[in-house]
Amino acid sequence: MSFRQRQGTPSRSPADLLTDIARRFYLGEESQIDIARDLGLDPSTVSRYLKRAREEGIVHIEIRSPRRQDVDLGRDVALRYGIARVVVAPKSDDLDEAFGPIAAEFVGGLLRSGMRLGVSWGQTLAAVIRHLRPGLVGGLSIAQLAGGINDPTAGIQGNELVREAAELFPGSQVYYLHAPAIVGSAATHDVLLTDRTVQAALEVGGRSELALVGIGQMEPGATLYRGGHVGMDDWARLLDAGAVGNINTRFFDADGSPVDFLEGRTMAISWSALRAIPTVVAVAVGRDRADAIRGALATGCVDILITDEPTAQALVEPGQMR
Repeated sequence: MSFRQRQGTPSRSPADLLTDIARRFYLGEESQIDIARDLGLDPSTVSRYLKRAREEGIVHIEIRSPRRQDVDLGRDVALRYGIARVVVAPKSDDLDEAFGPIAAEFVGGLLRSGMRLGVSWGQTLAAVIRHLRPGLVGGLSIAQLAGGINDPTAGIQGNELVREAAELFPGSQVYYLHAPAIVGSAATHDVLLTDRTVQAALEVGGRSELALVGIGQMEPGATLYRGGHVGMDDWARLLDAGAVGNINTRFFDADGSPVDFLEGRTMAISWSALRAIPTVVAVAVGRDRADAIRGALATGCVDILITDEPTAQALVEPGQMR
């Protein structure tokens, strides 16, 4: 069988052409007719090449049915805390083994071309972005929802995550929030808010149709404390005020109420703006993060939670209610 090429283009190996056609069809969502027209092939030939790509192992199709126990557990958590949906991944010690791929598959199903997407920061969220399939959609407007953080861990900064997401989806625009997550004074905060690029990022972020956020907890190894964004005295004040965690760099107590004495120094979209976004997806794992997750779900901002089995079990243990 010979491979026909477009006139004027250099010849390619059969494997390269099969890979190109498979990528266009499965990742780029191009029709077989469009692929055939672009490559100078008959549509029936494209269909045969797609079949051959599967037979030769270039394309692997996997249909994964979620485990019944995880589906039931997710439903129980959603009902208990009054949110729309909870996605539960199997237990794993590695975010990239089960959680990242499952969370990314779910998030990928929510994306639409031209959508306004808001992205926060954090290690768990980074695992989701890493596993998103490229080219599913295009033309996204991707905004950084909170300012930058001082942490040596690569790939968890908001600006890194929005850039990585934009590279996955062709034609996407990025809106960076050029400011620290928490600044040293209210005066600095107010000056930064006069900057046009900061204003634009916050405005676009607040108009997101879908937001991806993490949930932070109150422990000494927390990124905001370790990176010096929140000093020892301020951290103690947060704990004294009942803070159990933060979402998008804003702190809350066990009832989901804002702990607001740092609000005037926080560079992120407001609580009201986050609550107004039609779909907010929070990602968080770890039984030690259960109190923070309960508080986050009580804020009224989270529509969908993606977590793992041990964490979900902790959320439904007897006596544990928001």
